[in-house]
Amino acid sequence: MLLRLVAVSCLCLVPAVAHAQEPPSPAVGGTVRDAAGLPVPGVSVVLTNLSTRFERVSVTDERGAFTFGSVADGRYRVLASLDGFSPASADTQAGHTVELTLAPSPFSEQVTVVSASRQEALRESLATPVSVITRDRLAETGRSTVGDVLRELPGVITRRGSEGTGVAGEQVQGIDSRQVLVLFDGQPIAGARGIKSGAVNLDRQTTERLDRVEVVKGAASALFGSDAIGGVINLVPRDIRRRDVDVAAVAGEHGRRDVRVSGGAPVAGRSTLFASASHAGRDAFDLTPTTADTTGAEFARTDVFARGAAEPRPGLRLSFLGSSYRNTERGRALSTTGALQAIDIDDASVAGGLTAQWQAASGTSIEARVYGTRFNESSSASSDTLYESLSKVDATLAQNIGERQLLQIGVEASSDKYAGINRVRNADGGHAADTAVIWAQDRVNLGSRVTMTVGGRYDRHSIFGSAFSPKAAVNARLADSLRLRASYGEGFRAPDLGQLFYRFVPATGVYQVIGNPDLGPESSRSWQAGADYTPSSRARVGINVFHNDVAHLIEAVTLGFLSSPAQRAALLAREGVDPAFAPVLGRLLFHYRNVRDVVTRGVELDGQADLGNGLQVAGAYTLLDAIDGGSGDALAGRHRHHGAARATWVSASRGLRAEVRGSFFSSWIAVAARGSAPLEKAPAYALWDLYAAKRLGFGLEVFAAIDNATDSRDPNANVVLANGTPAPIYRPDIGRATRVGLRWSIR
Repeated sequence: MLLRLVAVSCLCLVPAVAHAQEPPSPAVGGTVRDAAGLPVPGVSVVLTNLSTRFERVSVTDERGAFTFGSVADGRYRVLASLDGFSPASADTQAGHTVELTLAPSPFSEQVTVVSASRQEALRESLATPVSVITRDRLAETGRSTVGDVLRELPGVITRRGSEGTGVAGEQVQGIDSRQVLVLFDGQPIAGARGIKSGAVNLDRQTTERLDRVEVVKGAASALFGSDAIGGVINLVPRDIRRRDVDVAAVAGEHGRRDVRVSGGAPVAGRSTLFASASHAGRDAFDLTPTTADTTGAEFARTDVFARGAAEPRPGLRLSFLGSSYRNTERGRALSTTGALQAIDIDDASVAGGLTAQWQAASGTSIEARVYGTRFNESSSASSDTLYESLSKVDATLAQNIGERQLLQIGVEASSDKYAGINRVRNADGGHAADTAVIWAQDRVNLGSRVTMTVGGRYDRHSIFGSAFSPKAAVNARLADSLRLRASYGEGFRAPDLGQLFYRFVPATGVYQVIGNPDLGPESSRSWQAGADYTPSSRARVGINVFHNDVAHLIEAVTLGFLSSPAQRAALLAREGVDPAFAPVLGRLLFHYRNVRDVVTRGVELDGQADLGNGLQVAGAYTLLDAIDGGSGDALAGRHRHHGAARATWVSASRGLRAEVRGSFFSSWIAVAARGSAPLEKAPAYALWDLYAAKRLGFGLEVFAAIDNATDSRDPNANVVLANGTPAPIYRPDIGRATRVGLRWSIR
């Protein structure tokens, strides 16, 4: 079935490819330079047909040059953009060349993204809501983890202080991290989903190796498949085409340390190389001093990354990437029986990939990728081990059809394997799942003001079966300063190997968790509608309205206490539990089931403006209504109101930069009511951060920051209840913390 679909799709492209092989039409090319007249490589260049508004994107080479081949006769607009510079544009004719000059500017909103369409495009032209944190913004905040920088985006929440307390618990539009797909360069990150709480901890993902972070909101399975029913967070690595060297060292309270080194430059011929290494850590902290456990474990992480590319001939680009990290946690925790147990965990990952990009003909591009990654975790405090290996190959064909249409077709194949002791049912051989995919997307410009995108993806999973995920979206340009967009998408999430075959019996405690091979996929439907208004190059405001329905959510449910062999056998037979999981006696039994539907809906607002005299302001606000689809009760762990604000002042002549950032969270349900247990609510809170930097010359910069300047903490910190036990901690924030650092940069 899948092979037939691929064959039919390729046959559909034959007329378009044949058209692309006709005698070449005129080209549009040029050069991008800086204020000193030097060529600027790595600049995103967008060519727009002024009649149809069809856009193409390219990047300048090491000579600052770009070329768009075989364009139709007519007038075009060329736009060049790069972080830290004001966009430059010029109108031209087919067959002509243009010279563009970039002027430095701390405020620039013309950015290109890749995650919304798997093809680089201007963010303002997309029909899908995408939030972006650029490379300059990553550097300006002085923050070192992805989880930290995401906190200023509308509709996105991560929990501060989670580096040594589990997962960051990120949410996108109220959808939990288990249903949000985290990618690195468009490829999945191994982390044993379903076993490690179903999440990738973004507070352990360094920003040093990144060019930008893109967040796609709403169901994105039509492009990215399983796990993307709530959105996608894509960590886009740096692709150096010009010299760029950064060294930074940071020290702070609570044993905070952070050392980062990165560098890249063109090498022999048309080749580039970039590498980075970083090490960060923090001491343990405790908000319940009457007990011997630690609220936050001591942690340390080390990251290494390298990326290189070469162009053996014009139109062919080959690249590789390799990354590795290691995390350690050391602390103490109380088990369900009150016994003290050690947290002594090491986990590590290694990943690598190869990519070939070929401009087969004018308007025809082919990309092929091979990728593999491995994750392992061990605990010296017990015999528990966990391994995941994932391999993936994919290919994409993109074809411009005239000056109005871009058609993309892709195929993928992947294999995911789990193994481990006291983590999966088959500890010796582990378990595996294979997936085969075909997807397509068609973007058509209807006139000069409306762009429509339709697409779909067919996944064939070796365990649960098949799924089809459609999408449709439209972008309408009412004026050069005002764009409207609307989109609909459906998504699915295949039960991961952890949920299917989990078998965990903790060394201390009164419970156990087993998987369910009969689970079905989770599914979602997502509606998004919004607008972006840019009255000038110095200001922008956006609004997005969303509604997400997520059905058949998988959760662990209690089947009861196992007291005798006969009672265990009767319970397993009644509930349809496979006896091969061999649940032990004397413990509660938790079992994964498709048991829940949820609805999240709301409004997101965001904007920013350059007020002049070096002052820029930005803000975001989210109104969220997240409910259980069955009972109508509000969901735990969600804030109805969430906002962020930022004010930045820059004095280029003095080499000064100062910033004030605030995040605001309304009261929230910390623990939902269950049976006789009452509902527990946590109060509203705000976090304020201060940051200042001073350039010293020769590329040196000194900076200082105060995180959580008002020392906001969980109100239960250091509180002891009447029965002598500590009050529950809902927010593991360490409190006020200062840090200072030194950065050396050469560009």
